[in-house]
Amino acid sequence: MTAGIIKLTEQQFYAFVEDRLDGLGPCRVQEDLAFAALADTTVLPNARRFMMALDGSGTKLTMRGNLNRKFVEMLLDQLQWRGCDAAELRSVCNTINEQDFTPAMYLHAVFRLAGLVRSEKGLLKLTNKGRILLPEEEAGRLQAILFRTTFARYNPAYLDPFDMPEVFAPQISLILYLIGQFCTDWRAAGPLMRSVTFPTKELTEPKYPDLPVTAFESRVLRYLCWFGLMEKIQPVANDDWRQPRLYRTTALYERMLRFAELR
Repeated sequence: MTAGIIKLTEQQFYAFVEDRLDGLGPCRVQEDLAFAALADTTVLPNARRFMMALDGSGTKLTMRGNLNRKFVEMLLDQLQWRGCDAAELRSVCNTINEQDFTPAMYLHAVFRLAGLVRSEKGLLKLTNKGRILLPEEEAGRLQAILFRTTFARYNPAYLDPFDMPEVFAPQISLILYLIGQFCTDWRAAGPLMRSVTFPTKELTEPKYPDLPVTAFESRVLRYLCWFGLMEKIQPVANDDWRQPRLYRTTALYERMLRFAELR
């Protein structure tokens, strides 16, 4: 397999594909980052706010196991999530449920998968594991756990409506490695996707021409931006609206993700 100037042997390729981000494969997620290095990201500070709100007695769940409206309203006021404007959401929703507030849906799901929360007699509570990871000095470990869970256990298609099978998660370690190689300067999502993904049938013979790139932005780049590993810029108002968003890695990318030497 050749992607740009990076040539991988079959053995190296399968090492990436089989990697579950658990430290046993090529991708090593660092756990020693200080809170100060993560304070301006999106996931980590807001995850801590959510967890702090649960610390103690927890919060009531609905009959279907969702967050109750009062708690969601509280999260809407407290979470500072880039791209989610509380006033705008309230202008279109008379009542706001968990499924109306994307950050609440995402964090609730990832917390459960990571074992940071549990349901108990109709309440959502922090587990001992969640409580241990709550102090600022544990921020690096919490970031790493949330990152691994998002990309290795969570369904990245959970938040989007696209009629396309999930093809990025099985090759996420390869994608992360190649993004680190090819995206140190601004790149449009389309060329970037073609540079860093293995070309499955869904990507080369899509149901709709723009669907793979849109799904790649939603299922890979969006989460990397949330974790502070990538940043994006959009065309300004007077630009051609058809101009694509541009992405590049941040300094945090190389600090948080390390890769074993390829052999």
